Amino acid sequence: MRHGAGAVAGLIGGLASAVLLQLLHVSSGAGAAEPALSIVGSAVHTTSETVAWVAYLSYALVIGAVFGWLLSRQDIDERTGLAWGGLYGAFWWILSGLVLIPALRGTAPLTPAAIDVVRAGSFAWLAASILDGLVLGGVFAVLGRYLGRRPARAVAAGPTRRAA
Repeated sequence: MRHGAGAVAGLIGGLASAVLLQLLHVSSGAGAAEPALSIVGSAVHTTSETVAWVAYLSYALVIGAVFGWLLSRQDIDERTGLAWGGLYGAFWWILSGLVLIPALRGTAPLTPAAIDVVRAGSFAWLAASILDGLVLGGVFAVLGRYLGRRPARAVAAGPTRRAA
């Protein structure tokens, strides 16, 4: 059940960070400025903003579900959720920037060429990844607290025994 809460929190974090990626602009190969969300578009080989949004939100949903699965046995408060979420976002910035995006674009991961692939959008991608992680962690903690509440059960008053 917690992976479902993670997926929902991931989607909410993805929406927030996708808006940020849409607002931040990076230099394209031709020198023109374009929304940083184009990084996602280039990774999935499209120029369509709609497809880039869908791809990014799908990515956010999946990493949110993984976050929920990783923390499924933990009761976390909002502060802890924010901390874990921020660290998780930083982890995904590194993993996606050095492995996932270059691999999807046909570049060998963890190489200088992989760094060149994401260099122009690195700051925007870092900001979006941290924002995504923070929102993911905070929303996950709130959902966990909300979903963790159980309706109070009526306790049947039965005979009590006293020690002799």
